[in-house]
Amino acid sequence: MQNVLIDIFIVPEESRTAFLEGTRGILAFLKTLPGFVEGYVYEKKAGASRYNIITTAVWESEEAFKNAQKVMAAENQRQHFNPQEKLKQWKVEIERAVYERFPY
Repeated sequence: MQNVLIDIFIVPEESRTAFLEGTRGILAFLKTLPGFVEGYVYEKKAGASRYNIITTAVWESEEAFKNAQKVMAAENQRQHFNPQEKLKQWKVEIERAVYERFPY
């Protein structure tokens, strides 16, 4: 089964541009990792949800996903980048979960 990381965000308007630029950079890096299938950024255009941006990253297996987590953590450390601090600086709220994906 494929593993899908789904992050849902509340991004203040004043942080939107910087947040989306950062997100695109992360997704560009993830695309280079073994087992990456696809990833998307979704931005809310209408509706009552308080979340306005969603990102997804699909991995071919749990093993590929776990490897990607390790590689991403090492890359963040190498660049002295703390994602939690950056989200705090941008006043962004996040909820994260991993799902299994299968056809219906």
